[in-house]
Amino acid sequence: MVKVQLVYTKMCPHCPPAKELFRELKKQYKFDYKEIDVVTPEGQKLVIKHSIMSVPTVVINDTVAFVGVPSKEKAIQAIKG
Repeated sequence: MVKVQLVYTKMCPHCPPAKELFRELKKQYKFDYKEIDVVTPEGQKLVIKHSIMSVPTVVINDTVAFVGVPSKEKAIQAIKG
């Protein structure tokens, strides 16, 4: 199953639309989804591992897929493989 991790911060103005997009897609498609705040230990591990420098960053199957908010079409393509 596809694994999607959305790395975000609470102060980011672009993160809520990204969260909304993937929450909406989760209702229509089967994939594992997790939102991870960059300030948490798990978030810091992802920042270091993937050299994340801005949010929102979407990691799909352990690879950075998007930085910023992707279009719905591109997000669907990515989660469908």
